[in-house]
Amino acid sequence: MPTDLSKLIEAINRVGIQNVSLLSRMTEMPTETIRYTMKKRFPNMGLNVRTPLNHAALGLERYFVSARLSDDAEKAESSITKGLSSNAFLTYWCKAAMERRRFSFFSVPVPLVDEFRGFLGRLVKEGVLVDYSMERLEWSRNPELKSRYYNFATGEWTIDWAKVSGLGEAPPVPIRTEEPSAATDVDLTDLLIIKELELDSWRNIAEIARKLKMNERTVRWHYRKHVSDLVHSNYVNWTSVTPNEFTKAAGLIYEFTGVSKATVAKLRFLFNNFPFTWFEGGRGDGYYQVHSALPASYFMESLRFLNASLGQTVESWKASMIDLSTTFWYTIPYENFDSKKGWFFNEETALEAVLPQKLKIRK
Repeated sequence: MPTDLSKLIEAINRVGIQNVSLLSRMTEMPTETIRYTMKKRFPNMGLNVRTPLNHAALGLERYFVSARLSDDAEKAESSITKGLSSNAFLTYWCKAAMERRRFSFFSVPVPLVDEFRGFLGRLVKEGVLVDYSMERLEWSRNPELKSRYYNFATGEWTIDWAKVSGLGEAPPVPIRTEEPSAATDVDLTDLLIIKELELDSWRNIAEIARKLKMNERTVRWHYRKHVSDLVHSNYVNWTSVTPNEFTKAAGLIYEFTGVSKATVAKLRFLFNNFPFTWFEGGRGDGYYQVHSALPASYFMESLRFLNASLGQTVESWKASMIDLSTTFWYTIPYENFDSKKGWFFNEETALEAVLPQKLKIRK
């Protein structure tokens, strides 16, 4: 990996990206080179600078939902995802590669969790969903990229699986858990700023103010007073494949249920050393899940490595394959927030937004 990219990625992971002058001093790279690298070079190489949210501080809980759409609903899938993201807290959506299922993440306000569960049940009764299951995540994180295995200059992987198995690195980052609050001290302006940071992490406050058509001093005050405490430091993330390779790569989701804390620690050690891991999350009762993106050239080698390693650690697990080209990310559900009443949810509005054609047919 080129030295300049290595230095820049390390610096971003340490101090974020809001202070480009600081990054320039740390890396000895010109500020314009840094901006060009983040805006142009990073995306071309499958790299993204992301701004992880403190969901608990926002009064949100993350839920992983596996669902099957009905035949009629599949024909209107784009309408469904648009309605869910605008009215029902959807933040991620993708298709399974070998079964008729969809996998998704929802960020749900704590006081509205029961209503949200009822809404999913209503979707089953209305014939939108055939079935669904949901898992709450108490914690989640995106592991750092494994640049030592990848040459960004040539676009080639070099992996010695024996060395991966024998790694004796320090344990992965400690799990950060925080009990979500039923109330949160934010307003709509704060959420709009967060939304813009999720869309383009590298933009500064002045650019965000122009996008929101707001006074820069006002935006800066909101950022310092509230937003800076709600977003964790930026990090450079990848999904192991460049945008042009998405149609050839395979996504994998592994789920483990009812495992001990010691076993979770072993699983985290394994997957945090696995070259293609990009997300992990879980709960204190022994539920753990991990997402990976496997380049086509390393698909079978990866499966052999994981199956052999997992067989020495756990009795059983669930594995699902996803089509990475169908993945969609959505921003924080700011449309379900009102500065006066806070987070809200209207089931009937959400139903009509999700699938108006289906509801009309049933009537």
